[in-house]
Amino acid sequence: MTNTDGNEHGMAQDRIALLLADAAQEIETGPAPVAAVVRGGRRRRARRWAVTAVAVAVVAGGTVGAVRVLPDHESAAPANTGVGRPRVDEPVDSTVGFGTHDGRAWNVALRVWTAPRDRAEAVQQMKAMADWGLVPVTSGSPSDLIGRTSYFVIRQFGSPKQNGTRLIVSSDTTADLPRPEGTQINALPQPLIAKSGPSRLVIGTVAKSARQVTCHWKDGSTTVANLAPDNSALHDVNGVIRSIRGFPTANWFVCAAPGKTAYKSAEVTK
Repeated sequence: MTNTDGNEHGMAQDRIALLLADAAQEIETGPAPVAAVVRGGRRRRARRWAVTAVAVAVVAGGTVGAVRVLPDHESAAPANTGVGRPRVDEPVDSTVGFGTHDGRAWNVALRVWTAPRDRAEAVQQMKAMADWGLVPVTSGSPSDLIGRTSYFVIRQFGSPKQNGTRLIVSSDTTADLPRPEGTQINALPQPLIAKSGPSRLVIGTVAKSARQVTCHWKDGSTTVANLAPDNSALHDVNGVIRSIRGFPTANWFVCAAPGKTAYKSAEVTK
């Protein structure tokens, strides 16, 4: 979803849903990943294990990065420059979806970094990414970031108390964000619980016009992901499609397997 005046309201809803989910499940971080921005010179950490909201899957445009463990940082809401443009040194975090599996919370989030306009902004952004423990998909020169958006898809399962896992599923730095059309779908099956194992989670992109994705599992069952309205409240679900702040060219979806089965296929069904 593009940045709009409703973003602040949407982020507030995300935070409220997060806090309610935390209280209900008595876990340290909860499933949705947007924590409040606290400024005092530099960022202060308000919560640990708050995942980006990432999120979520990606897959598109030849974008498949190596799976990496996400460093232990809190996530940040977008900071504006005063003219409606997010700061290059603050990521825009969004939750794609979250739910529970065997009583433990999972979530998928997307962390998007606005394209720097010049080398000075690129240097600033690269330093900020390093502070988060993130590495953009470039040659290593800050100049590679100019005019290019960077995004990281993050999956979290459980909490530190539960020996949970948190991974960067995929990432890219590109001047052309994925733009699927019609019924095109880019799906990235992933382990839901650990860093490896059966693919019980599917993350991906679909066209902005897609209203439903059906994920098929090897045991013959299906999970249906429907398009959630912009700025709508987050819910504990097994499947959903959402528009993502800072990612205007595609919507993101996530499906979780209903049991101990594994991924078979996914398709746009509406």
